[in-house]
Amino acid sequence: MKKILIITSVTTGSGHKSICDSLIEQFELMPDVNAKAVDGFDMAGSFAYHSSYIYGMLTRHCPWLYNLFWKITDNVKPGFRLVTHMCRQRFLELVRSFEPDLIISVHSFFNTSLTNLIKTSGLSIPVAVVQADLVSIHSTWCNPDADVTVCPTEEAYEISIKHGMPREKLKVIGFPVRKKFADAHKASSIQSFARPKPIRVLLMGGGEGSRGLKTYADILLKDPDIRLTIICGRNVKLLKTLQKQIRPQDQERVEILGFIDDIEQRMLDNDILIARGSPNTLTEAVMMGIPVILTGPFLEQERGNYRLAEEQNIGVVCKHPNEILTIINDLLDNDGAALKNIREAQDRMRTYDNARDIASYVCDLINRL
Repeated sequence: MKKILIITSVTTGSGHKSICDSLIEQFELMPDVNAKAVDGFDMAGSFAYHSSYIYGMLTRHCPWLYNLFWKITDNVKPGFRLVTHMCRQRFLELVRSFEPDLIISVHSFFNTSLTNLIKTSGLSIPVAVVQADLVSIHSTWCNPDADVTVCPTEEAYEISIKHGMPREKLKVIGFPVRKKFADAHKASSIQSFARPKPIRVLLMGGGEGSRGLKTYADILLKDPDIRLTIICGRNVKLLKTLQKQIRPQDQERVEILGFIDDIEQRMLDNDILIARGSPNTLTEAVMMGIPVILTGPFLEQERGNYRLAEEQNIGVVCKHPNEILTIINDLLDNDGAALKNIREAQDRMRTYDNARDIASYVCDLINRL
């Protein structure tokens, strides 16, 4: 039985957890694999775990500060001695109890600390890194001491090389998406490319929710042909605010939800998705074949995603809420010709088996090393 330990996070957005879940699903289909996921911040102790919630606060309320920190720390080899020290005791206890044959990191904060801990503790456990960003790869994703780093795109591969990664330790496979998205798309009927009316719009703020949803909702509801579903994620305060402020005359064409488990079905049920350009949201939209309008806040780690969406014609970018209705009307012109083109581009890009291929590749690493 191969034992695989995955280091993830549940407090710094939902992306790391989604990637972890997609891999766990594949490992569970392998009869000779026992996979276990651990929150890296929890492993670092109570202070680190509670401090990790700052990510959501910064990205929602102070994206400029988050972007500044991202830029300052990129292309710099920060010292991880403190993180290594904080994780040491719990990490060694975990290794003794679980005895992993392989460790996978899906969070850049722990990549260097993991290899430091293994080296200084005299252990011999291979480490695989699965990058959780599509294009804008931060230097902390690039640890030459890791045995292999899985890149989601050729762009990520090239940036990783610029950060000093040896080519032989990089493997381009793709971005892993949870199995339920692939299953839902395979089971769905072929959608018509004709202009829908009324237009069904899905407005999302990610797992953490976003204050900008209220601004977009107000503008979208000025168009009487729009039926709107709003996903607030874990932002309960935003959910309650929106529920109170939606006008009575709009309530019949608005659905406001918190954190949900069937987002793949919501994507299938709508014609356009409006969301921040996170790698998970963008790849899930491609999987489900829903044209996506990418909005802010424009985080540095996601800027490459917006460029990728436009270059590959799998989505369009909205730089200001006041542009949203114009963009939607442009997509709907000529009987929805732009929507048709986006869906066709998504069809060409769609791959169902990235998570399976990554799981198989890293499992083979146990035998190769």
